Amino acid sequence: MKTVAIVNPTAGYRRARRDWPRLLASLGQPGANVATWWTAWPGQAETLAARARREGFDRVVAVGGDGTLLEVVNGLWWEPQGPLPSVGVVPFGTGCDYVRSFDLGQTLRDQVMTALGQATLTVSLGLVRLQGFDGHPRVRVFVNVLGLGFDARVINCFRQQRLRLPGKTGYFLSGIQELARLTHHRITGSLDGRGLSTDAAVVVFGLGRYFGGGLMITPGASPQAGHFQVVLAQKLSRLELVTIFPRLYTGKHLDHPRITAAYAGHIKINAEPPAYVEAEGELEGLTPLEVAIIPQALRIAAPSLATSLLLRP
Repeated sequence: MKTVAIVNPTAGYRRARRDWPRLLASLGQPGANVATWWTAWPGQAETLAARARREGFDRVVAVGGDGTLLEVVNGLWWEPQGPLPSVGVVPFGTGCDYVRSFDLGQTLRDQVMTALGQATLTVSLGLVRLQGFDGHPRVRVFVNVLGLGFDARVINCFRQQRLRLPGKTGYFLSGIQELARLTHHRITGSLDGRGLSTDAAVVVFGLGRYFGGGLMITPGASPQAGHFQVVLAQKLSRLELVTIFPRLYTGKHLDHPRITAAYAGHIKINAEPPAYVEAEGELEGLTPLEVAIIPQALRIAAPSLATSLLLRP
């Protein structure tokens, strides 16, 4: 199998740069057969993934966080030349939420072996059409979670920090700032043709269960499903949001009377005021948006889904 790893050297507080060559070397000949392409700037993983498809690689391994995986999948998906490779994932980032859906192994070395192995699962993709920050239409695919409203505003706040505090500390402080200026959006649209009209602070579409570093935001979602789980946090006070937050780690937030969940494969959303939209922790644009499922679209290197995912709540 012709394999290339696309590595974000800054992932995991720059651990990827130090540890990736050592991990490959520890595998002996299987590791020696893997080409490594290092990214040098944000967005380059997408360009490199497109090149990998054109050059006929069978497996492309995303080494980094969910943002690196998002770039790799988009680079592969939108490149028209060559067969679509399967994708391996080695989680070096601070979040790495998508891989929580799979049994990749206990150690990083185990996960590298899985990423290079023969076993694959076929998963669905989400396709989103939205407005780019430049005002032009933008189309992207995603594998895990797409969100609009509060979570995307937190990411925007984090990106604009003057001190650039790293990782969870920076996100926590950004969350506090956005909580102080909590915005509810008037949401209108449709879920598989069913009308939708509500006020909400957060709307999330999940194929994976987790985002934000382990928050089980869409506990009924599955990467292999032919639909998204859609979760709406309707008009909540700041105190209610703070109170609900611990429940996000177990999926019990859905017990709250003003948090609703549904399943749909084709969604249209408009928000007033317009809402920021994020995918896998990366800002992608603004509402309005249209989201559609692409069933059985991509092969992921994994022997099975995580046991916790098989035991649906």
